[in-house]
Amino acid sequence: MKAAGKESGGQIGWLREVVEAVAIALVLAFLFRSFEAEAFVIPTGSMAPTLMGRHKDVICDTCGFRFQVGASEEVDKLTNRPTGSWVIGGTCPNCRHTLPLGSNRSGKPTTPSFKGDRILVSKYAYHLAEPKRWDVVVFKYPGGATTNFIKRLIGLPNETVRIFHGDILIKKQGDGEFSIARKPPKKILAVLQPVYDDDKPSRILLEAGWPERWSNDGSPVAGGGSAWRLDAAQREWECRAPEQDIAWLRYRHIVPDWDVWQAITEGRPIAAASAKPQLISDFVSYNTNESEDTPFAPVSPPRGDQLGLHWVGDIAVEFEVELENVQSGGELRVELVKGGRVFRAVIHAVSGDARLEAVGDGVTLDTQQQQSDPASFATSFRGAGRHLVRLANVDDQLVLWVDGKASLLPYHRDAWHGPTRADLERPIRIGARGADVRVRHLKVFRDIYYIAHDARSRSFMHDFDWSESPYAQVIWSSDAMERFRRMVAEVMSDPEQWDFFATAHSLEFDLKDDQFFVLGDNSAQSEDGRFWTKEHFVRRELLVGKALAVIWPHALNHLPGTSVPFPLFPNFGDMRIVR
Repeated sequence: MKAAGKESGGQIGWLREVVEAVAIALVLAFLFRSFEAEAFVIPTGSMAPTLMGRHKDVICDTCGFRFQVGASEEVDKLTNRPTGSWVIGGTCPNCRHTLPLGSNRSGKPTTPSFKGDRILVSKYAYHLAEPKRWDVVVFKYPGGATTNFIKRLIGLPNETVRIFHGDILIKKQGDGEFSIARKPPKKILAVLQPVYDDDKPSRILLEAGWPERWSNDGSPVAGGGSAWRLDAAQREWECRAPEQDIAWLRYRHIVPDWDVWQAITEGRPIAAASAKPQLISDFVSYNTNESEDTPFAPVSPPRGDQLGLHWVGDIAVEFEVELENVQSGGELRVELVKGGRVFRAVIHAVSGDARLEAVGDGVTLDTQQQQSDPASFATSFRGAGRHLVRLANVDDQLVLWVDGKASLLPYHRDAWHGPTRADLERPIRIGARGADVRVRHLKVFRDIYYIAHDARSRSFMHDFDWSESPYAQVIWSSDAMERFRRMVAEVMSDPEQWDFFATAHSLEFDLKDDQFFVLGDNSAQSEDGRFWTKEHFVRRELLVGKALAVIWPHALNHLPGTSVPFPLFPNFGDMRIVR
């Protein structure tokens, strides 16, 4: 009996240990969830493409570019039940082809819709340190503190925030003037929006005669050199640049519209000779979602406002460059144009010294840095070799990355300068001298454009005086949307119609103690501090925490790199730190 009792007591002790271990694990998990970190699901696309709400993940069937299209309207935000609406189309940001995504895909399965990104949020971060501008924060909605929202932190306590021409300006308490809020290099990289990837042109488009976006700028170079030539198969540009002259390669934003793609689809010739460059706009592919009450409906052309109504002058370019036969005077130049002013990086190919420059009236470089030449930097260039180069002109600062190392130079403008013909004809140029040069993996990006939209306006999201714009001519009738779409392309191509950009108004928001101002990265579709009526700010006590990482983007339904089915395979490639 004692033996039996002893055995029974052992079983009870083992069971008690298990129960205690489980209880302790649950308590620790509860404490971790309550005080340290918690997972949240992104419900909407207000932070796209930084963070995805419910969406479709699309590979363009004409250029192979990967992009996302919002699908939040397919389910109710509160109940997560189907609404009876189906996203049946979306437009590629790279080649502007509008793709069917529902059961209207001829001979192909419907593009699936995925839940939003699941992110990890540090709930203790702001107990240890103050929130910082540009943090991605989770908070309770000021108008109903039971709902979690996620936005980017823009304004801090005791500041006045101004949104003007897409930029954020800040005036701190006691200051007399506004100054631009500059994003640090890592934040710039986090929010850059894709404009064009030269590795993925539409072969169908090029075969139909549509011009390349990158091309030679100017006449053939002198001194026995050659202009830039394209190896179309390798997507590689090369030239033999003499030391006496600079060979220039330029980008023009030549985007096809719905009519061009319809002609190609129907086998009709396109008017390639009449293709015109446009200004780079605040186009967002995520917002081109077309929804219908049946998944079988045919796709329609994107609306005019979905093409982007605002000129974006804050742009960036990235590429890999390979140098051979470098002469003593060999150099690489990268130029970005904004408002007719040229912002340039000049890299000496032998010494590796780089210089950042601004050319144009009304622009002065910030020379308050503690060094002899504030515009000069050392890079990894040392004669022949291969390098990754990126230049951005964002928030009134030039940032040059060479092989991942960032150098930056702020500047000041005396006033806002509107777009010029140079912004149309050569917004980006790459020049070489004194070397054999190959350039590949060319990519163009733009910065976020924050829209100072008047909440009282019932028209499309915009920040300019609509009555002074060309769009005021559109009489709303049965064909109004068609004419509006075509007009946007015409306006963005015609310098004679750009005066209305100067009519842009600003929005200002005052903050007091413990008040924070937030905006969504997807400005055209974000319900943020611009539009809240009860309180335009987030009180400190409503801050839940800081977004740390995307820990579970939508799963894959196949093994990576294959077509082998594998439901719920982890999507490791899209797991990332949130910046």
